Amino acid sequence: MDGILSHLEELLRSKNIFVRNRKQMKTRSLGILLYHYGLSLRKCRNVLSSFEDISHESIRKWYHRVDTIFTAGKTYRETIAVDETKLKINGKQYILWAAIDVQTYEVLGVWITKGRASIEAYSFLKYVLSKCENKPKILVDGGPWYVPALKRLKVEWQHVTFGLRNPIEQWFFLLKHRIKLFYRNWPHNATVDSTQQWIDCFVSMYHFTRS
Repeated sequence: MDGILSHLEELLRSKNIFVRNRKQMKTRSLGILLYHYGLSLRKCRNVLSSFEDISHESIRKWYHRVDTIFTAGKTYRETIAVDETKLKINGKQYILWAAIDVQTYEVLGVWITKGRASIEAYSFLKYVLSKCENKPKILVDGGPWYVPALKRLKVEWQHVTFGLRNPIEQWFFLLKHRIKLFYRNWPHNATVDSTQQWIDCFVSMYHFTRS
């Protein structure tokens, strides 16, 4: 834990994530890690209060600052797996799309949309391909919204249920396990933008902890 804590502390400093130094960087780093690994904001506050006077709202804001500390860059990629799942925000149902490089396990994109049709699939896949120097093979499930989008993008693709698509299934398992405290429904004051930012932060920290 000390190693990853020191690494995060150095990364936050090098990227100037926090301009003001009202709290110790180690305290912020520990709060971010504890929250990322599943502790509630209030439990994180209880732990950190041993070192400094911290509010749970401060920890929430710290976590929402790490969305850019580690993102997947543009490079050559062989195979990408894409999937989507339903998500409730403020009582309304949305679709969460995600794509992952099956060789490196890098998450290339996560998007929240209102619908699940070929136009949303096309827009998301086009964004994912912007992370690639080439046109990799794309693995999808049986969703009918993928075929028109893939044909329009003129990329090689394959319908795969299990096996090669395991990386995307594993990542969704990690995400759902983390948000189970929300019961798959964000707090009543959440918005699509704040939920998107939270998931972007989760992806960033996912990359960081794997590195």
